[in-house]
Amino acid sequence: MLHKLLKLWFRQKSGDGLEAKLGYRFRDPELLAHALVHRSFLTGKDMPYENNNERLEFLGDSVLNMLTTEFLYKTYPDASEGDLSKQKSAIVSGHACAQSSKEWDLGEYIKIGKSEAKMGGRGKESILADAYEAVLGAVYLDGGLEEVRAILNKFHFPRVADIVTADDFVNFKSALLEYTQGKIHTAPEYVIIGEDGPEHQKVFTAEVHVNGKVYGKGQGPNKKKAEQEAARVALAALKAEDVEHAKNAPPEAAPEKPVKPKRFFRP
Repeated sequence: MLHKLLKLWFRQKSGDGLEAKLGYRFRDPELLAHALVHRSFLTGKDMPYENNNERLEFLGDSVLNMLTTEFLYKTYPDASEGDLSKQKSAIVSGHACAQSSKEWDLGEYIKIGKSEAKMGGRGKESILADAYEAVLGAVYLDGGLEEVRAILNKFHFPRVADIVTADDFVNFKSALLEYTQGKIHTAPEYVIIGEDGPEHQKVFTAEVHVNGKVYGKGQGPNKKKAEQEAARVALAALKAEDVEHAKNAPPEAAPEKPVKPKRFFRP
């Protein structure tokens, strides 16, 4: 059960406004309150760590993945498994969830620590995305799968066409792998070379190596995003390298004209 301090906060700052935006009224409003607690809020307080929203986020992530898979399967009957997987990755990404959460002004309702708030935590993509999934998890526990499906049909799935075509959702790791395999018949290797910052605000640094050479370096709030950024940099570097090689390559000799054999007599 939720800590009594959080219950008091939720009574003081009711979720009525958020429920109205969701179009869903909780039978157990404590579930919604729980979904809005970021772990930074618990720092320095005599409160169990389990009072944060991470367990609900874990549940909501699974529900989102399942309903997204169902949506894509029904909406694109002719799409291949590979295409469906790529689209799904974009639709359930943290960036997509954070963008959808802004339709609810979700950042206004999240309970976060003072230091996190001062650093712009209410607008941070990772926090918004986690809270978005936690809310979906709370709705699932409170009202079942149909209620979550209704919310996604209203707020998330109408954005699918924009999500899967936006530059933000280019899978640079896949693009780099395709490029290196096609050009030099090898696969890139990723190495995490740095992990800095407090536990709730980690910054990871990744390098990508191609044939033993570092072609890109990137940072992100998790290993996946750091590797994506490194892949983006590496792909641009490899393409620029190819352009430079093409410029410096000697011009191809013009093909020789075939010499016709001389005829010394007529048949």
